[in-house]
Amino acid sequence: MSDKEPKNLDLSKFESVERPQEVEKENQTGSTFGLLMDVELELSAILGSCDMSIKKILELTKGSIIELENKTAEPIDLLVNGKLIGRGEVVIIEDNFGLRITDTVNEDLKIHE
Repeated sequence: MSDKEPKNLDLSKFESVERPQEVEKENQTGSTFGLLMDVELELSAILGSCDMSIKKILELTKGSIIELENKTAEPIDLLVNGKLIGRGEVVIIEDNFGLRITDTVNEDLKIHE
């Protein structure tokens, strides 16, 4: 937590985009790879993080503010099952937040555009 006063979220800096259309699945009949196409994975977008003592966590109440270490202009990490696969920027889709992927990770875990 921080003694700084929180600012209200200014949504005007986020780009508003239309909801993407569903991508048609290719016919994978007879393909071993096709068996994996319906496997669900956990996808997470990490907005930020911070270190906090157990004492501070126990002091949290409704309305408490937790200051994250990430700056507002920094890209958001995109993880699949806890593994970094890319980074992106926050966008607004109708009344929801979304993530536009700007960078992906190659096999050597190096970010590239």
